[in-house]
Amino acid sequence: MTETHSFRVLEFYSGIGGMHYAFNESGHSGEIVQAFDINTTANEVYAHNHGKKQLSQRNIEAVPIELYDQKNADVWLMSPPCQPYTRTGNQEGSKDTRAKSFLYLMDILPKMKNPPNYILLENVKGFEESDSRDILVSTLIEAGYEFQEMLITPLQIGIPNSRMRYYCLARKVAKVGSFVRPVTGTLIGYIPSLDLEDKEGGQEFVDGRKQGDLSGLSTSAAVKKQKTGVTTSAVTKDTEEASKPDEDAILADPMLALKVETLEKYIDFRDVNDPRMKQYMIPDKTLLKYGRLFDIVKETMRRSCCFTKAYYHFVESTGSIFQMEQDKDTATTFDEAEALKAKAEPETKEAEENNANALELLRSLGLRYFTEFEVAKLMGFPYAEGKFSFPKSTSLKQRYRVLGNSINVKVVSQLIRYLLTSKDDASSAASTIENGVEAVPATESTA
Repeated sequence: MTETHSFRVLEFYSGIGGMHYAFNESGHSGEIVQAFDINTTANEVYAHNHGKKQLSQRNIEAVPIELYDQKNADVWLMSPPCQPYTRTGNQEGSKDTRAKSFLYLMDILPKMKNPPNYILLENVKGFEESDSRDILVSTLIEAGYEFQEMLITPLQIGIPNSRMRYYCLARKVAKVGSFVRPVTGTLIGYIPSLDLEDKEGGQEFVDGRKQGDLSGLSTSAAVKKQKTGVTTSAVTKDTEEASKPDEDAILADPMLALKVETLEKYIDFRDVNDPRMKQYMIPDKTLLKYGRLFDIVKETMRRSCCFTKAYYHFVESTGSIFQMEQDKDTATTFDEAEALKAKAEPETKEAEENNANALELLRSLGLRYFTEFEVAKLMGFPYAEGKFSFPKSTSLKQRYRVLGNSINVKVVSQLIRYLLTSKDDASSAASTIENGVEAVPATESTA
């Protein structure tokens, strides 16, 4: 076996430490040399769980290239601000001022004396269609990296939460060699297997099927794009529509859906009368006026919507609402409440009484927000293991906000494991298993 390598990691846009936890869970050894973030609240949570030693509250673009070279880090983990690329944002891409730090990193990468050998970038679905993605790809090619792009959702590793994200994994081939599996030149929808005996190369994830070119680009067009720098939009127009990632399809397939866990194990509180629930219950005014707009789930279900930083603040498209009264039919209860509200003329005593009765009906469902710790568990943070918590000074809204800006730890840990494993390590692991010895998680590298 190759000698165990201890990786030196720079964690950019470190937030509450999602990448830190993901690296720890990846099976590889090493240390976070420095973590960069300018969000004070996120840094307080990070320091609370990981300590202040490696934390740097500095603008990434204000750090000169010489200091990055001095760190001599062989791994860069990053999750740049997503607002320039979200469907609810202005989608200005690299023109957005929040992309400035990412562009700076792309500018200095080819100029560095000690560039990283490995890079992992995470962002929202939509990044793959931006000019920032084109800059990323052009920079990686110029700097001698081999890379694989992916769209992955936590549903694929059995977690009942929809959080489709773009990932780019890159290796400096001249220094550390190629990936265990050949790169496809396309945007794929699965994490390749480290098992060299697996001829198909797909992990035994929930959606183990290779869905092909998930971005809507054909293989030839994607290769052309990587070689020529043609923009995503230009290439897409010239190609036939291919299969795209569809989280609903996973849950619609009976066999695949059964491999996704139910929400039950992620729920901490089910008692409507629990005094701790008061701050999580849906306010009466919101329940009566906007309740039907919520995505309402029960613990027997195998899905929940993506939790965003606006959860607990806005109603639509910010995350699911949990129904504690499992036996109550949600749709029927809302229908009955709506019928009551429609019976009387507005602003009459009868309308007031009907609204009060409708509210009582809706209250009977026991609707509440997921607690911040339930959200954290769905996002893979080790809260249940006692390794993650919030400082007492962090308000509930702040907790939801920093979680909404974070990553799914479990997904990223699998990606880091794949990124940092060399072909020699995968071959050694396969040989160990073949000889009847239990394999240890890959921690070796040819670096």
